[in-house]
Amino acid sequence: MLKTNSFCRLLKIVTDNTYCGAHVRKFAYLSRKKSCLPQCLARATCLHTGLLLRQKKRLRIKIPTFHSGASTTKGQMSDESQPTDNHASFGGTFEVSDSSGEDTSIVEQKYDSEDAKSEHHRRPTKIPLNFRTWETVGKKTDSDETTFRFKVVSYNVLAQYLLEYHPYLYIDCSPRNLKWKHRSRRLYQEIRRLSPDILCLQEVQLSHLETFYSKFENIGYQGVFKQKTGDRQDGCAIYFKKSLFDLDDQISVEFFQPELPILNRDNIGVIVKLSPKELPGSSIVVATTHLLYNPKRTDVRLAQIKILLAEIDRFAYFNNGRESGHFPVILTGDFNSTPESAVIKLLDRGRVRASSLRDNSDWKRIGVTDNCQHLAVYLNRQQGCPPNFNKIKIHNSEYAFDSADADESDYWNDAHNRMFNSDVIGHSLNLISVYNKFKADGQMEASTFQDHWVTVDYIYFSCRSGLRLLERLRLPTAAECGVLGTLPNEVYPSDHLATAAVFELRRFRYAS
Repeated sequence: MLKTNSFCRLLKIVTDNTYCGAHVRKFAYLSRKKSCLPQCLARATCLHTGLLLRQKKRLRIKIPTFHSGASTTKGQMSDESQPTDNHASFGGTFEVSDSSGEDTSIVEQKYDSEDAKSEHHRRPTKIPLNFRTWETVGKKTDSDETTFRFKVVSYNVLAQYLLEYHPYLYIDCSPRNLKWKHRSRRLYQEIRRLSPDILCLQEVQLSHLETFYSKFENIGYQGVFKQKTGDRQDGCAIYFKKSLFDLDDQISVEFFQPELPILNRDNIGVIVKLSPKELPGSSIVVATTHLLYNPKRTDVRLAQIKILLAEIDRFAYFNNGRESGHFPVILTGDFNSTPESAVIKLLDRGRVRASSLRDNSDWKRIGVTDNCQHLAVYLNRQQGCPPNFNKIKIHNSEYAFDSADADESDYWNDAHNRMFNSDVIGHSLNLISVYNKFKADGQMEASTFQDHWVTVDYIYFSCRSGLRLLERLRLPTAAECGVLGTLPNEVYPSDHLATAAVFELRRFRYAS
């Protein structure tokens, strides 16, 4: 009988695939369970055989020592495992060397050369230099009116730990293009070329904040980061140029709401209020989020965007005694939603019928109406009272509103009850998309590959607020994306394409 130790030694397989370390570690763990041994041995043998057939150079990957204190609890299918401190994405490294022990750097150079030859089918066709171009959408104001022009970039940068825990999603990519040392360099170069004034990022890995994202602070950006809840190791961030903006306020939004069964995921959002230094007295609100991926759970994504819109409505509202309304809003992110989904219809049209997407969650429990507003905020405005958020009911681990002493005797009535749990969900932020989603000839735009090329990354802005769209970074059509081959590749370091837009803000004083 094959003993456990022998099995583990067998699993020191020779391979040219840097991300198979996750498989090795999982097999080593499973080998401790007797009942799993035959199945794991079969899987390991298949993996070993398949990889050997593809390789030309025999290389050994030295896997960092497994961290005995790491959690091995199995989460939901949609949840990613938490990597150990020795995982490559946490500073641990995959050392590539050959059997003869020759210099690693030389071997890596040989490996890259062999990879280019033996895996030509994985490499994209030469990508045209004008693959991503800037499109003019509107004309800059010609009058003497003072305006402020700025560029916003939104980008799902692909957290390295997620890449390494889901290697099956990237089996057609060159292993070299999956290494963080290469991806991080290309990410930095791409973002520097785009030169955003405001940078909205999704899948920002917590352990890379100091080692990589701090580079943007070194060149004049200030950042606000929010980690996903639970044990997730990534989150969203908004960076802005300190030379152009002052940070007036910031909040985070947690979509995990214990009171609602449908809101049981760890996704989050970040919202900031910025004041352009060239337009004193004016402000803009910028939000970014990363909604749940699971393609079958449009209902969850709709509930998540409903929470986010309610918080934007509260955060962006102003009333100076003479007039009231919302500051200009820019909403960006990876919504994991295609153009025909209920989430995008809600943003585009301002309302969507959602009867088929309802569950038994009672939205009165967190006080968010079907118009994507907090009931407490709505009543406060109706009564003309100063802002008072003591009756806000949503959960947030970073802050809590104490309503223990609040008198709620007049808080609910039949009219209020009718504001919840209906078949229609709406909002009043007057948002419009930067992108058309379809070209003039009917071809669909694409920003990532999910079984096929689709759009899931968006930038929206409020169209009745003194904010005008001037330019956008063109998204290719699904057909044009064929030239990319796979993502990440030698040119684009993430599995998403960045979205970007240039806006013009007219001077408007919202002073109190």
